[in-house]
Amino acid sequence: MSVFKKYHLPVSIAIVIFLLTSFNDRDENIPKTGFWAMNGKLVTHIFEDKADSLSGPELFELQDSAGLTVWFCRQIFKDVCISGKCKMIRVWIFWNGAGNYLGHQIIPGEPLTKSDHTLFESADYVKLDNILKDSTSMLKRLKQEDLIIMPENKELLKVDGYTAATQPTLAELVVKDAVYTCHTLWHTVYGPVQENISGILESRINNEYLTLLFKNENSDYNLLAVGFVQKYPDFHSQFYPEIIRYIQSENDNLSNRALSYFNAEFLKDEIIQNQIVNVIPFVSAQRKNDILWSLSEVDKISDQTAIDLLDFFENKLIGVGSLNLVLRLIQPEQISKNPEILNKLQNLAKNENAYIKNLVNKYLSKIN
Repeated sequence: MSVFKKYHLPVSIAIVIFLLTSFNDRDENIPKTGFWAMNGKLVTHIFEDKADSLSGPELFELQDSAGLTVWFCRQIFKDVCISGKCKMIRVWIFWNGAGNYLGHQIIPGEPLTKSDHTLFESADYVKLDNILKDSTSMLKRLKQEDLIIMPENKELLKVDGYTAATQPTLAELVVKDAVYTCHTLWHTVYGPVQENISGILESRINNEYLTLLFKNENSDYNLLAVGFVQKYPDFHSQFYPEIIRYIQSENDNLSNRALSYFNAEFLKDEIIQNQIVNVIPFVSAQRKNDILWSLSEVDKISDQTAIDLLDFFENKLIGVGSLNLVLRLIQPEQISKNPEILNKLQNLAKNENAYIKNLVNKYLSKIN
């Protein structure tokens, strides 16, 4: 049963899928280059975008052979200044299957222009792409009137701030002489279209869809999957082992998100606790410490977890700096009741390294 049916999610979009066809049979007006040259099935969604009625009403979606989204796309047609005398911009904007900005594609015969109508150069398009990738850009909190230093005579204001200087704090963050274009397109990328995409994706949640997301090699899709399982805990038992596996990811965002998924309530489960601890040999020193700190959120670690951690230290899988964290996790009653834990600590108390020896002896003296 899909989550859409089970949880009666309020999907905030009126979607009508009116085209599902081979990509080779697409409308002749659709380009055949760039992102559009990718293979797959094309689905077209129609939604009402009151904030942007001039842009195309179609939200295109390309799906792979398994039905997983490759990208979403909309043709954007907008005014990019406040004078009302601007050249309109027309461009394809693409989002990936997780709803994140993927790229843009210029429409033949419709190059982007600057404030004096000069054409964007190749470096300008690269900079624009980097600007649109930054979801935390300071453009997020700025209105159009915040972008430039307005001339005293507003009649002098021309296209895209040509006669008005860009605010100094923005000069390095936008394409030169195209501050309005950058601002408009950034808010287009992170506006209603992205919200519609999120609704489409969330309406598809079920075991099969989540499996596709978890198996995908793109970390954006994996992050989306973790977020969905966190939001809908009925899927936890099936997919939490995959989330534990992500703790080992070389992608810091994914690794952090995976570890943070396991809150104190989850870590009380000794099975989960032990599975996470067993990841320690395969992660960076920083992530090892992150795991140890996360364990400090529970009242008590299991005896097996304590034994594993001490074994890791003996085998040099965690460093001396982490030993103090490990000792904090072990409760006095575990030492008195579990001979194996006590034996390991007594051996460490005889270590030839003076720091280790003193640290463990100091710890043992406090609990005796």
